[in-house]
Amino acid sequence: MLTLLFDVLVLIIALAGVFLYLYARASNRARLVEALKTEIKREGRQGERSRRRLSVRNLRQSTIELMRRIGAALPLFSQAQRLEIGRKLIMAGWRSPQALLTVAALAGLTAAVMVTVTILFIWPLLQDNLGLKLGACLLAVYLGLLLPRIVLDRLVLRRQRAIERSLPDALDLLVICTNAGLGLNSALHRVAEELAMVAPEIADELRLTSHELQVSSDTVTVLERLADRVKLESVDSLVSTLVQSRQYGTAITQALRVLARSERTARLMRLEEQAAKLAVKITIPMMIFILPTVLIVGAGPAVLSLMDFFSGQ
Repeated sequence: MLTLLFDVLVLIIALAGVFLYLYARASNRARLVEALKTEIKREGRQGERSRRRLSVRNLRQSTIELMRRIGAALPLFSQAQRLEIGRKLIMAGWRSPQALLTVAALAGLTAAVMVTVTILFIWPLLQDNLGLKLGACLLAVYLGLLLPRIVLDRLVLRRQRAIERSLPDALDLLVICTNAGLGLNSALHRVAEELAMVAPEIADELRLTSHELQVSSDTVTVLERLADRVKLESVDSLVSTLVQSRQYGTAITQALRVLARSERTARLMRLEEQAAKLAVKITIPMMIFILPTVLIVGAGPAVLSLMDFFSGQ
């Protein structure tokens, strides 16, 4: 009897072992299949994103190529205007050789759109006056050619303001880097890396200056190019400080620390000036929007009472 019970127990244990083995194998196979499906889906999504990015890149390149051809076929600007637009493009951060042709193409397309709008909406109002119609078309062409340059000027101004706001922070980082024993080139490259996320405009300029210092031994010329690209008094002061420190052998760290302190003081003064102008700027909106409301709320009941009194008599 005991032998039979022992054999049954051994059989049950063996069956349980076989069942657990098969269950574990099936579970492992299911996990592998699930992992394989997940990997296939992930690769599919990555492939879809890659194809989408490639299509966007191809569309952008084809658009740029089309704009380049249009700009090359439209001699809209003189040589002096081209030089001025090219300088402003560099100041705005666009250093591609195709940027000037893109601006010319945009000017031509804008002029065409303005002329089309004038013909569709302005000409019916002018009736049969041919002189006014031609004058309106000429004005539309002039405004269309001028609009991209106005937008470019606004982009240059916005970039200059962004560089001016972030310059004190860059100077503080330069002081820290020079205190740590880094040279000018290494310090500029390190500051550009640190400011790439929070201040991409000044980081781009410092990175370009660092790359120019790596291939050129004329430090003064490279720093002067930085001042020419940015066209800011604060950057001119920075370049002058670095050039004088290099010429006379003075400590760069102390000069940068004094310059950083002066730049922060200048930024604080600009903020105080803007705060002082705020009271004057808000006067006209208050007179237009707030004062009539106050008069209606304050004098409205009295006016209504007087109207009731006189209407009763």
